[in-house]
Amino acid sequence: MSTKGSDKETPLENPGGKTSQKDGSDGSNQQPPQKSKEGARAEAKRRFMKYFQKFTKEGLSKKEAFQKAMKLLRSTPSSNEKSSESEKPSSSSSNSKAATTTKKSKEEKASTGAEGGKEEIKQEATITKNENVQKGEAGTKTEPPKSGGTATKQEINTKKAPVIQGTSSEEFNKWIEEGESNKEGSFATAIREVGKVFGNDEALSLSFAEAKEIKVTTEKPYIDFEGVHEFYEKAEKHSKVMDALNDAVDRLLTPIVVRAKRSSGLTESSDAPLHKLRKYLILLENPAFLDPEYHDIFKKLCETVSKLPEKHKDVLTNWFAQYTPKRMEELIGRIQQYITVRWYTGRQVDDLRYGTMVLGILYRANEPWRNHRPQVYLSNDEKGRGTLRTFFSRRNQDLKARSRSSNEDVKAKPLTRIITSNKGERHVPLVKATLFNNDAVNAELSLKADYRRWIENAGLSFCKFNWILDASSKRNILNIDARYQMSEHFREAMLARIYSGNIASSPYLVLRVRRNNLIRDATIQLQNARLENMTEDGGDDENNMYFKKPLKIKFEGEEGVDEGGVQKEFFQLVVAQLFDPLYGMFTYNENTRICWFNHKSISTDEEYELIGIILGLAIYNGVILDLRFPMFVYKKLLGYDATMEDMKEVDPELAKGFQKLMTFPGDVESTFCRTFTVSYQAFGATHTVELKEGGAKIPLTNDNREEYVDLYSKWYLQGSISKQFEAFRKGFMKVCGGPALRLFRPEELHLMICGTEDLDFEALEKKTQYDGGYNKDSPVIKNLWKILKRFNLEQKKKFLMFCTGSDRAPINGLGDLSFTISKNGTDTDRLPTSHTCFNHLLLPQYESEDTLEKNLLIAVQNCKGFGLL
Repeated sequence: MSTKGSDKETPLENPGGKTSQKDGSDGSNQQPPQKSKEGARAEAKRRFMKYFQKFTKEGLSKKEAFQKAMKLLRSTPSSNEKSSESEKPSSSSSNSKAATTTKKSKEEKASTGAEGGKEEIKQEATITKNENVQKGEAGTKTEPPKSGGTATKQEINTKKAPVIQGTSSEEFNKWIEEGESNKEGSFATAIREVGKVFGNDEALSLSFAEAKEIKVTTEKPYIDFEGVHEFYEKAEKHSKVMDALNDAVDRLLTPIVVRAKRSSGLTESSDAPLHKLRKYLILLENPAFLDPEYHDIFKKLCETVSKLPEKHKDVLTNWFAQYTPKRMEELIGRIQQYITVRWYTGRQVDDLRYGTMVLGILYRANEPWRNHRPQVYLSNDEKGRGTLRTFFSRRNQDLKARSRSSNEDVKAKPLTRIITSNKGERHVPLVKATLFNNDAVNAELSLKADYRRWIENAGLSFCKFNWILDASSKRNILNIDARYQMSEHFREAMLARIYSGNIASSPYLVLRVRRNNLIRDATIQLQNARLENMTEDGGDDENNMYFKKPLKIKFEGEEGVDEGGVQKEFFQLVVAQLFDPLYGMFTYNENTRICWFNHKSISTDEEYELIGIILGLAIYNGVILDLRFPMFVYKKLLGYDATMEDMKEVDPELAKGFQKLMTFPGDVESTFCRTFTVSYQAFGATHTVELKEGGAKIPLTNDNREEYVDLYSKWYLQGSISKQFEAFRKGFMKVCGGPALRLFRPEELHLMICGTEDLDFEALEKKTQYDGGYNKDSPVIKNLWKILKRFNLEQKKKFLMFCTGSDRAPINGLGDLSFTISKNGTDTDRLPTSHTCFNHLLLPQYESEDTLEKNLLIAVQNCKGFGLL
């Protein structure tokens, strides 16, 4: 049970901000000032959003727009302040205003009708859309129980209250139209009826049905979303109706939130009927929640949804998965704006947490259908409402597992049934995953502080909600994690040298290799590092900490000192050799230009493990690699299931054959003459594998062809390469098996390892810094950028390789690369040189553009090897 102290909000990273202080009083005589403070805060939020949107439309970045809006907000007095300075009403005018206010309040009471004001419309109040009941019982009041609590459904039934029914979009629109046609412009009926429906749990849950009977399943809520949008659109034109609606929603949500804090912490009972969840989808479509004035109500809605029982969240996930891309994008935008405004205007922990958690439900719903498809068993009662008995969502468990801060490896999961494309199921996300990234949070968040909160499990950390963070932030968190672990083991090694005299304990992972024997030297030394760090009982260091020391590479016979550039070339050379088709570890598809594990390979497990270790070391040391793996490899590393889309990427021809087989209209058995076996050639012999026990005797037919495709795909993507992939995964997890890996999506992991091939040299030019007497207007610098922009793609890649040690751009493109050009004398006979460790080009001051281009081409085409300048 939560205490009063747990309900208090605390600011998160609010520089310069002030939190409210308790004065020790009971607060009873402070109520009016609190209300005026809330009004001032609401107005400040409205003004802030007005300024913020204006500046973003003018082309400013969100950070610049925020700073400018805040400055303007502080310097410009509010309308309340202006009126207090300019208007000092006399006592007579005050009396007249009071009289007017009294008259107005009476009119408002009359317009709200006989429901008896806000207190009468409790969560369990009753309504009916039956015309006779509306006419005869419109003025009936529901007496509250004597104990002061809220009447339960059973109590209402014993009092023979009218049956609660939902309201259709036609009825809502009729009330609005009555007000529009009224000569006096009175919306009394609309205000009354809208307040009664939106202030009542059951009535709202049963409203906006697609048909007369409410039909609800775990797959679909059967909500008339077009009617919902049409109603909101009409109500939004009339402020009185919209205010009454939002007041009713506030009255509906407040007791739900309060009950949750005082009791179980859940906002719905775990055995509540499914139709009760429909109201949340209806409320989330409210366009008023884009206005910061209503964000306090929206916070309550987000809190209510985030505190639902897990199985109800799973049902909502299913329902959201049925959304159109446009509706999903609009809902994401509403929540993102709420998070952004709350981030910029206070950073209260609960404000950010609840919105982020609701966004997480949408994030899971956005995943391809296979990843969250539930197994459900329904029993329908006499009212036709589905009751959930068993619900399982594998993807939900995966997300929770990846959000935990543990050092357990991501387990390799058995491949489940492959989805075939003729099923009509969704294989791609509804919207881009980047829509879930919040620009304000990623721009302003202190990642070091957030990482510390995550590891220590202290307070709100966005690392637990990885959908909010973009790929760049995740990469930085992984780098923070790597530097933290590296520094820890560097310190331990240095202390061991000082206090125990253990000279063998090096603070670095040093590899001395020969260019003509690169793979063997690297494999032996990595094995030696493992043996040197074995435990006293002869076991492996379970955390493989020897791999998490800073890496240093030394090429025998070369003078280069590794400050980052030497290791870049080491990784490039190792990858080029191991992925060479002649080496036999991987196959290369000329059409798709991707590599796949060679199931016929005779390479040892140690060599495949070396590939995994190299991949992990490259990540920990911030090196971009030119890997040609399909996306499915990264999905397998993160524990994702396979789909037919993955088969299409790995082997398009085989996937095309499967598709033809599945859609073949004739007799499959007599035409294809196949059994449940796979045959392939290896080393001059034919090998046959049964896809299932006794498969050689089972003919392929029209009835079992789907099973055949599933089993063949499973063998191809998993069974045939299980030995090779497990060794590769083992090596990768030795280095990168920590919690930070679980932050990434497969495409983000691919970008971090391989970078991007989109080379925007204009972005690089804008970001480049100059030293040694050069500036952007120097003649040689202007000539350099002219030449680089004329280069073809291959020449641009060679230039990047020459200057940075990699021919690819970082996650955010070349604009994210730290690049420096320095003057290196006036001798025009010298070639350009570079410090690849620091992305630093040393350029002589050539007299002509032709000389510069000639020497630059010679340099970039002969850039292997290292020396000391």
